[in-house]
Amino acid sequence: AEAAGAFACGECESLFSSRDYLDKHRKTVHRKAEGRHQCHHCPYSSDRVDSVVAHERTHTGEMPFVCSTCGKAFAQQGHLARHRRVHSGERPHECATCGQRLAHLADLRRHERTHTGERPHVCSECGKGFTQKSVLVRHVRTHSGARVHACHLCEYRGGDSGSVRKHVIAVHSKEYPHACEHCGKGFVSPCE
Repeated sequence: AEAAGAFACGECESLFSSRDYLDKHRKTVHRKAEGRHQCHHCPYSSDRVDSVVAHERTHTGEMPFVCSTCGKAFAQQGHLARHRRVHSGERPHECATCGQRLAHLADLRRHERTHTGERPHVCSECGKGFTQKSVLVRHVRTHSGARVHACHLCEYRGGDSGSVRKHVIAVHSKEYPHACEHCGKGFVSPCE
């Protein structure tokens, strides 16, 4: 069933942007055909037992793959393999435009946007585009006026960590070595 331009699952409350996504959802979540492996915690199922085992870790929090160099643990073996590049310095992904090499495919895709100018993450409020989702999320806060980042030295609150950093430099990092002998207030230069 279609609802407001979306494709709705008839068996649960999920909505999808395309028929393909809805069909994939039905196959993996609601199909209970013979020979499928079922998650013990939710309706997810798969033809592959290893996919279900990996999926179940999202419920259990189990992280059996541990980096021997730093001890960081991962739920998926592939995530550990990708993490090891931090220690080895391996950069297998090369930009076809400038030759820069990057450790992760996602980093290469993000880097390529510097050449193409693509800004796929668009603010629904003002239409401004961004190369990274995290930057869009930070930008969206500017519309709401939310001031979620606090100065640890005073009551000041800023919309992002950058504004708090600027505040700390401007307000708290100045030295006032010359104290007034009458009131004790500090000044940058001596009183005359």
